[in-house]
Amino acid sequence: MTKDLILLAVCLVLMAAAIEDIAKLRISNILPLLVMGLFVPWVVVAGWQNDIWQNGTLFLVVFALGSALFAMGWMGGGDVKLMAACALWFDWSAALPWFVYVTVGGGVLALLLMAGRRMVPRTVRDGSSLAIFAANGPIPYGVAIALGTIMTLYMAGPNPSGVAHLPSFVKGL
Repeated sequence: MTKDLILLAVCLVLMAAAIEDIAKLRISNILPLLVMGLFVPWVVVAGWQNDIWQNGTLFLVVFALGSALFAMGWMGGGDVKLMAACALWFDWSAALPWFVYVTVGGGVLALLLMAGRRMVPRTVRDGSSLAIFAANGPIPYGVAIALGTIMTLYMAGPNPSGVAHLPSFVKGL
């Protein structure tokens, strides 16, 4: 039950990041910090494993690559921090599925935004306070990061547990 509550908290923080990214094209620093902070009680509850170093190295690699993408102007700083914080939850065996979920989610999001922005009337776009409606605006990639991470948490499982962890209420369905 405690594992369920920790994963629920992570999912709620990720959804908050996605919503903030949609509304403001910005992700507050506190949200990636919360994702990272929730990893500590997870390790306590799930139990320490000797392969946890993989989580740390994946975090460092994602942060380094993300920082390079940020420096080139290809990715937002909030997205880089959120992605690195999410990487902390996985070992190298879950890195590929996580990357695929996030990347495919980002591609689908980009296509939906390209189509959706054209369908929104100009008067709505110009009068809206939501940055997502900007005609040629950036993509709120925090949405794809959040959804891809949630999918990976429940399909591949976080490390250190080694197995997918579905909430107890889902198992009964």
